[in-house]
Amino acid sequence: MLNHPWEFGLLVALGLALALELGYRVGQYSRIQQDANRKEQLGTIRDGLFVLVSLLLGFTLALAGARFAERRSLLIEEAVSIGTAYLRADTLPQPYRDHSRSLFRNYVDTRLDLDNAALNLTRFNEASSRSKRIQEELWNDATAITQTDRSAVTAIYLNSLNETIDLHEKRVAALENRIPLSIWLLITCVAAIAVFSRGLTTTSRFWLTVVLVPITIAIVCALISDLDSPSTGWIRLDHRVIERLKTELSVDSRSTVQARLGQ
Repeated sequence: MLNHPWEFGLLVALGLALALELGYRVGQYSRIQQDANRKEQLGTIRDGLFVLVSLLLGFTLALAGARFAERRSLLIEEAVSIGTAYLRADTLPQPYRDHSRSLFRNYVDTRLDLDNAALNLTRFNEASSRSKRIQEELWNDATAITQTDRSAVTAIYLNSLNETIDLHEKRVAALENRIPLSIWLLITCVAAIAVFSRGLTTTSRFWLTVVLVPITIAIVCALISDLDSPSTGWIRLDHRVIERLKTELSVDSRSTVQARLGQ
């Protein structure tokens, strides 16, 4: 359900509305409003619970925002790393040069497939497996080159290739790094108790009190879930940097072919 943020928010809103209504009915049945001591005690507990809910939501929102920013940063780093390694592949001897450049173009396609896989686990695993195979081919080419060429130029290319391979693992780990379920359970439980206590101290039912508090909490929960969902929801990573890289590599490939035909 957390992979569908706004459906999750609607479910939270409905659950909190029910908790508020239940609290109101229990309060009316227990006649809490007629006892000043009970009313004062519950009012203090209610205020403290809502402060706790605010702190939990603020902490979790900051956590989700930081993880979203990390995914964005890694996406840009990977695009830059692939582009740099592609350019440095020009220094390789033939036939490794053309083969490596072709592999890098295919690698960009697999990265886009990986990012667009969303909740399709089969598609995600296939794209990840293709990325691994391309990395192995690139590394095998680089290893073959180092048998006869151990120059500084080759070392620089190896560093770029190694960074590109490392960023693959970092990005996959960042996509899998989600807010723990235990935190979500804590937030929903504390929010339900807080809203229930709000219902206990409600003197009369008014539709705005039934709607306003649950919807406000639900919207914040949905926003946090949206930030925490890498491939679903309304807030998604901007993949234009990878798409732009794909276009640039395609144009470079066509230019190379035309130059050779001209020769």
